[in-house]
Amino acid sequence: MSDAQQIESDLRDYLDKEPNLSRVDRFKYLEAIFHKHLELNKLEHLITYKDLFVLFSEATTIMTKIRFPVRITGKELETKESVHIAIMEAFILYLNRMKLLKKLVKFDYKDIK
Repeated sequence: MSDAQQIESDLRDYLDKEPNLSRVDRFKYLEAIFHKHLELNKLEHLITYKDLFVLFSEATTIMTKIRFPVRITGKELETKESVHIAIMEAFILYLNRMKLLKKLVKFDYKDIK
């Protein structure tokens, strides 16, 4: 996703050019803006071996930094479950970094009592 300032800039450019464009050109111009900022033309993202290697490396790093006992929204997890949490967290970090999610996703490590 693009930032709001860039979207606004592209839309202002369109509005400046719009009176001189034909109906077909207006449609193509707007479609190009949507594709650029919403990445509608990229419906799939392939994870390569390099990406997988990075995911496993990050999961290992996360696993070494986890403080036990692990609590997610106040519920304590077993030690063996923390491996799964590290892998999922590495994958979520990857998705966030590649801007494949619409919202920033994180685990809720707060200790609710």
